[in-house]
Amino acid sequence: MKPSEIHNICKKYYINNYTINDDMSISVSGNVGLGYYNLKSIPINFKEVDGYFNCSYNQLISLKGCPETVGGDFYCNNNQLT
Repeated sequence: MKPSEIHNICKKYYINNYTINDDMSISVSGNVGLGYYNLKSIPINFKEVDGYFNCSYNQLISLKGCPETVGGDFYCNNNQLT
């Protein structure tokens, strides 16, 4: 994925205060709210989020792309995880 694609995805999902890492994952200083978007997968790869991370109420079947570390709460209820 190119940095311009990452910027577009972050803008679409209102993700602010992020850094693009060398491996094209992102680190976020703040919260990430991806709940209620009917996502089948996480649209970008997160490395760390120092606030909460919410991916609840989607159609996710895996946690691929979710952050390695989360400083706040991690919400992923009401998905299709196996």
